[in-house]
Amino acid sequence: MKDIWKSVSAIVLSAVIAFAVIAPDLQARVAGGQFKLPFDAKWGEVALPTGSYTFSVDHIASTGTIVIYRGSQAVGFVRPEMLDSHDNRSQGPTLVCIRHDGKVMVRALRLPYRGTFYFPIPKELNALMAQQPQLIETVSIQVSGE
Repeated sequence: MKDIWKSVSAIVLSAVIAFAVIAPDLQARVAGGQFKLPFDAKWGEVALPTGSYTFSVDHIASTGTIVIYRGSQAVGFVRPEMLDSHDNRSQGPTLVCIRHDGKVMVRALRLPYRGTFYFPIPKELNALMAQQPQLIETVSIQVSGE
């Protein structure tokens, strides 16, 4: 009888360990997608040259982390300063970019039915925006995952 309990215990322990190893990967990405930047931009502290990118969001919260990839290589990560989970009115998933004095900053990531992540912009840009006009541009995103 002890041998049966040892076998069952070993199987249960193996299953728990396997789940513990797999579970972080299951939660690692709750949303993601791809986009193509037609211009150079900064997203937080990450400089993004013109090109194709993918991203993943680890969880939909203001404490979430968004990892940006170019090909299979991670080029950086950003954290939002705020998440507006009630802002679901965008017609499609987009990056909202602000162009000012030749610089482009990603200001928001809109994910329909999830909300809008807002990202900080540099203090010097905040001061300049009060003095000069700004241009808002959007970049379409193809969303994958749920």
